[in-house]
Amino acid sequence: MRHETLLLEIGTEELPPKSLLALKTAFAENLKKALDARQFNYSDVAAFATPRRLAVIVTACEDVQPEQLIQRKGPKLSAAFDSDGQPTKALNGFLKSCGITDPNLLEQEETEKGAWVLYRSTQAGATLSSEIQGMLIEATATLPIAKRMRWQRYRTEFVRPVRWLVALYGKDILDCQFHGRTAGAITYGHRAMSGGDPITLSHADQYEAKLEAGFVIADFEKRQALINEQLNAAASARSAIAADDPGLLEEVTALTEWPHVLSGDFDPKFLAVPEEALISAMREHQRYFHLRDAAGELQPSFLTVANLDSLQPEQVIAGNERVIRPRLADAQFFYNKDLQKPLEDALGQLNQVVFQNELGSFGDKARRISALAGIIAKSLGTNEAEAARAGLLAKTDLVSLMVGEFPELQGIMGSYYAKAQGESSVIADSILGHYLPRFSGDELPSSMTACAVAIADRIDTLVGLFGIGQPPTGSKDPFALRRQSLAVVRICIEAPIDLDLMALLQASARLHTAECETAPVMAYILDRFENLLTERGAKWDSIRAIRARPSGIHNLWTALQDIKSLDRFRETDASALVITAQKRVQNIIDKAEPSATGTINPAHFNVPVEAQLINCITSIEAVRTESIDIRLANVADSAETIDSYFKEVMVMDENLAIRENRLNTLSHLNQVLTDIAAFNLLQ
Repeated sequence: MRHETLLLEIGTEELPPKSLLALKTAFAENLKKALDARQFNYSDVAAFATPRRLAVIVTACEDVQPEQLIQRKGPKLSAAFDSDGQPTKALNGFLKSCGITDPNLLEQEETEKGAWVLYRSTQAGATLSSEIQGMLIEATATLPIAKRMRWQRYRTEFVRPVRWLVALYGKDILDCQFHGRTAGAITYGHRAMSGGDPITLSHADQYEAKLEAGFVIADFEKRQALINEQLNAAASARSAIAADDPGLLEEVTALTEWPHVLSGDFDPKFLAVPEEALISAMREHQRYFHLRDAAGELQPSFLTVANLDSLQPEQVIAGNERVIRPRLADAQFFYNKDLQKPLEDALGQLNQVVFQNELGSFGDKARRISALAGIIAKSLGTNEAEAARAGLLAKTDLVSLMVGEFPELQGIMGSYYAKAQGESSVIADSILGHYLPRFSGDELPSSMTACAVAIADRIDTLVGLFGIGQPPTGSKDPFALRRQSLAVVRICIEAPIDLDLMALLQASARLHTAECETAPVMAYILDRFENLLTERGAKWDSIRAIRARPSGIHNLWTALQDIKSLDRFRETDASALVITAQKRVQNIIDKAEPSATGTINPAHFNVPVEAQLINCITSIEAVRTESIDIRLANVADSAETIDSYFKEVMVMDENLAIRENRLNTLSHLNQVLTDIAAFNLLQ
């Protein structure tokens, strides 16, 4: 048995940069699974990716599987031989399927159900060369490819046309094919710098070194670290700080094989344009990194990552400067033109932009957001008029030239335009902040007014889409309702916002023309609430216990405090008694026939603890309007009495009147407990 390096490389046309890292990871993981499934032992699996290749190197990979134990169960012994001891038709068929003819090669297996014939043998393990084709297919079958391509005469599809295939085990070429290419030992270096000449690998271990000699750094992480180092060095040479942009860094790494960072400048006059617009123009159009000085001010310069080491870098820099100039000029033009448009005109234009066919235009949505934001602001004790105005203007920048060119600037540009046209800083900041949080871990809106608009926007969308029968499904969520619900949850519990969410949903439903049921929307939001808290370490059963109260959950912030209080209660000795008792109570009630009257008659008490339990129930009820901590304290004080009740009282008494009276008592106890929390759901 040999232990050699296995190399698989798929050479392609330029791969999609935003998918390259995921493709690299999936290719390696899939090949690893294929090796494990076939019991090929190895030391390590390393993945490589550049714009023109996906590759995996498996070190110390065995070339033969372990011996395979084959065990097959045949017919029952009584059905295997006839009365003369000769093999039956069933046994002959089994022998044939095992590839043998002699019944003496079979064994017997005794089980509780009788004796059976058994065939055992060992088979030599398959070789790596015989299995490589199947493993290659498995490793590529489920790659995360958004859009697959066909080319030439091939009917099969892949992420990009395949141009070469390398499959080496040490020095040996493994026989396999992929999309019309037969595996060999030839790879290719940098398209421009290596002259396109083939690179012959005499051993799989030469892969990285030979490619680097051909101006290709195959290791994605090594290439990324080199780019980051060059960015920082180039920024430092200008006494500046390069943008910390992991997404852009990953993208330029996926676009280059031999990266080289260059710097350039643009006209300082463009700095009069909001910096977010300049950064978007540089980042989205040209993949440039912007620079800031030590004070954080945007500088009229940039860094770019070239995919070669030019002999005339000054010409490359001049070209980059020439390309960015019209982009920045466009941004300047859009900004100045947008400033000339009154916000009221933009509001009118929103009436012509469809939000959703059945839910009207963005103008309709703006008016609904405005109304809801005012309602929220009033309940929070903040300025109702400002919130309503911010809600009305929140979407006006959607019809601006700037956002039309750079959609990622929505909200940002609206804030600039509102300030420029005399709106208050609170309103301008709320237009900016109402899109927050945009993703998991993102910052929250900075003011209560901004929070009001942010919640209003999302609630309007949720209620409207549920109302027209378009809730999200497992595979489809075109309006990102899951993310919008999580945003509502985060704002409510982190800002925090003391808000009756159910009342807000009902107010939103009244603003829509369609019939909107709010219960499904609330349930959907509460599912996100539950998931988020569970991810953060909360006890899932405590959440369910609070959620299962007859009153339900209307206020997420209050519910969170109740869950925390319940968790503290669970740390007390009394909690175990109460949890066990309510489980028992619920079980008895579920199995018992409904009570005739539901009333409790003290005349039917014949055990002292019955009256004591009624006193406890009365005590718990007396504080039902107090905080949950006070109510739980009363429950804790009653725990021993509740426990004693079950030790001293036979609920299902033979006397019907006594039995019904005790069932009514337990029903009442169950009600007052469940009003606090469904203790029976706790572990």
